Amino acid sequence: MSDITELERRISAALDRIGTGLDGLADPAPEGPDPAEMQASLDIAATRADELERALSDEKLANAHLKERMKSVRDTADRHASAMDIQAAEQKQTTAKLDSELQRLRRAAEDLRQSNLGLRDALEQGLNEPHLINKAMLAELETLRATRSVEMAQADAVLAALEPMVKRAAQDAAKADDAKESSNA
Repeated sequence: MSDITELERRISAALDRIGTGLDGLADPAPEGPDPAEMQASLDIAATRADELERALSDEKLANAHLKERMKSVRDTADRHASAMDIQAAEQKQTTAKLDSELQRLRRAAEDLRQSNLGLRDALEQGLNEPHLINKAMLAELETLRATRSVEMAQADAVLAALEPMVKRAAQDAAKADDAKESSNA
């Protein structure tokens, strides 16, 4: 039993020393920042994250609008390019028609010259050749027809060149009228 008492005394002494040591220790300084400061920092970070998310959302919306506008511009450019291709093809066709009519006029003028030379030679020789007169009249008629065809082809070429400009002016006027009506509404 004396051992038990001795052990009790030693345990009591150890507990007293531990208690004294704990009393001597000051409250430990908290490790890390103050919880209130941390909460304030978290609140600021959350607010900033919300602002950034709104800004990202706004940028995504603006990007979508820009993509839509770019698609619209591309579609318009494609339509204009198609219209220009069609217009170029029409002008090429008109130019080819004009060229063929000019070639016809040149041939008719050459035929008329040859016929007139034949008539002149016949008159100088005192010959009365009715077939030469008929040939000259036919050549002159063909020249007149060819001249008329050339004039028609030229008029068609001018109309073909003016048509896109008139259409564009009409579209611009319609847009201006629409804008004027919408601003008055």
